[in-house]
Amino acid sequence: MLDMKEGGAAGSEVVVTRNGQYTLPGFSGAALTSLAITVNNYAGLWDMVRNTYSGRLVDVLEVKMA
Repeated sequence: MLDMKEGGAAGSEVVVTRNGQYTLPGFSGAALTSLAITVNNYAGLWDMVRNTYSGRLVDVLEVKMA
């Protein structure tokens, strides 16, 4: 995760290598302590990011509240 200001700090890297659930750590002192994401179509995500998508990944994520 990235800090919400220009030039802000980056959180720990989370490598996504297959379908499944991943936990992104938050920032010390932030209201968000972690974020769980589920990848359902890794092959399609990889292909899109590497070959055709030039925007922000946040534009293609589906957000669900648990």
